[in-house]
Amino acid sequence: MRLRLSEIAGIMGVRPSGEDPIVTGIVVDSRDAGPGDLFCAIRGQSADGHDFVQSAAEAGAAAALVTRSVAAKIPVLTVESVAEALGRLAARIRDGFEGQVIGVTGSVGKTSTKELLAAALTSAGPVLKSEGNLNTEYGLPITWMRLERGHRFAVLEMAMRGPGQIRHLCNFSRPTVGVVTGLGSAHIGELGSRGGIANAKAELLEALPEDGVAILPAGRALDLLRGRARCRVLTFGDEESSEVRVVASRLDLTANRTYCEFSVGGERYDALIPGLGRHQAINAAGALAVCLAVGVETEGALRHMGGASLPTDRLCAVPFNRGTLLVDIYNSSPESCVEALRVLDESADEGRRIAVLGDMLELGDYTEEAHRLVGREVVRLELDVLLTIGDSARLIADEARQQGFSGSVHVLDRAEDAAPVLNSMRPGDIALIKGSRALRLERVLEQMGVTCA
Repeated sequence: MRLRLSEIAGIMGVRPSGEDPIVTGIVVDSRDAGPGDLFCAIRGQSADGHDFVQSAAEAGAAAALVTRSVAAKIPVLTVESVAEALGRLAARIRDGFEGQVIGVTGSVGKTSTKELLAAALTSAGPVLKSEGNLNTEYGLPITWMRLERGHRFAVLEMAMRGPGQIRHLCNFSRPTVGVVTGLGSAHIGELGSRGGIANAKAELLEALPEDGVAILPAGRALDLLRGRARCRVLTFGDEESSEVRVVASRLDLTANRTYCEFSVGGERYDALIPGLGRHQAINAAGALAVCLAVGVETEGALRHMGGASLPTDRLCAVPFNRGTLLVDIYNSSPESCVEALRVLDESADEGRRIAVLGDMLELGDYTEEAHRLVGREVVRLELDVLLTIGDSARLIADEARQQGFSGSVHVLDRAEDAAPVLNSMRPGDIALIKGSRALRLERVLEQMGVTCA
């Protein structure tokens, strides 16, 4: 997208100062600034972007978007709210797009589903997608600024930090298809209950037009969500009632892929998709449901889905000491932790199954119950070794012991303390490393010389 700064100023309802350069991109970090960029000065908890306007200018930024006076050698637009101004700009760009806009949200699996879906849709035409974690009130306008004339689809991951967040994203993105990957415990600390989470996610469904399509997971979540959509609903999952169903799945650790069998519209399909686990197969089913909704042929979608690039630090298998590490250190919730433990159990052969589990964060009053739930799953799966890292994760070990866990237990304070146990892995052993990002479990891997790309 190429816009004159004066055009952007008119959309935002302000006057530009200085020259009238062409703007080709948006950045919110001065370190990312380059020629043609509009640098947006955001006040954060630890830094104020207004202090870096000159740095952005020196990097080649064409102009700056600010909320207070700054000394700068580039043209400046002064607005009351950067987020609202960017929303108006994104809405104007969206006005000129005639393709399908797919919004993706959910407590777990939204990034993987977004990547699988974007790859699948390329079988029918060029796809604009939100990159990385550009899924907020700042990230999605950055995405819309990347729109090109040939794009046929826009796939937008939508983050939710609280009530009204998704509604704001929908106000300027106006999705025609909405996907809710699932309702879990992520953000339950802020929203108080699963009902609160459902209400926040349902903002996407309420934004869909009557001729749109809501893509919803079969099962308990469907009861909470179906009534919030005023349009057609398609379901996906591994339940018999799912309109796009995972019939079977099988792991391929060597390739970090999962072999899947799907039922789509009554027809059977099989494919090897990136990522590990039945939950990844269900993510793929959600992506196939979107393809079905927008008229993209399933076989072609599955072929292209196989080439999707998933984010790093999600569940992947790495050979180590004649055994295998399952590394999943991007984030952790009760649901994703239980799914990862099941992949660990399914992956095991003749060796020991070792679980290295760190704290799960942002769970509020649900913290104790969530960690104890994971402890019960450890016992149910009859794992061989359990290591916990962090204060809350101690509850996993405590619950496992109370429930009669017969394996060995190591309660650790620091991530680095897990390295000696993992370095003693035997041939055939498989170990899962799982925890929230704040624990920096990558330090365990660094200490052992392991990378998971």
